[in-house]
Amino acid sequence: MKKALWFFVLTLALVTSAHSAEFSAKVGVVNVNLLIEQAPQAKAASQRLEQEFAPQQKQLQQLMQKVEKLRSEFQKNKLTLSPEQRAVKEREIALLAREIQRRRADIQELVNLRRNEELAKLQALINQAIREIGRKEQFDLILYDGIAFSSQRIDLTQKILSYLKRLQKQKKAALNK
Repeated sequence: MKKALWFFVLTLALVTSAHSAEFSAKVGVVNVNLLIEQAPQAKAASQRLEQEFAPQQKQLQQLMQKVEKLRSEFQKNKLTLSPEQRAVKEREIALLAREIQRRRADIQELVNLRRNEELAKLQALINQAIREIGRKEQFDLILYDGIAFSSQRIDLTQKILSYLKRLQKQKKAALNK
């Protein structure tokens, strides 16, 4: 639906400009995926997520080491254990392995939720940057979804990326004061 609307607006602008020598539109395009990959805010968000979930990852790693140690000890000693002792050890290992799987799934779900939150913030910032540059440079139309081709002349991606980098530097400078 969005793509159809953008296509209609762009087509209307081009048809109108073809019929009227007085009408000219300043059009630009932006590669949002590139901005999401390269924006310093994306890298900062990724680092924040790593730091936020480092303790849980460490606990998970410790549990995995524990279960490996139990498995190793069990393999070494299983011939000397009674059937009841073997069953108890196997159950202990299985319970711990299930606990690891459950915790891994829980952590992954939390990471995904937080990543989506950070992505939403970044997308809002990118949209703000696009609007700001659009107003400042007096663009009539800026497209960023479903572009099959655009010339470098109307590609604003690097301008938006530079704007985002300046914002990140300003934010860091403000935090250091």
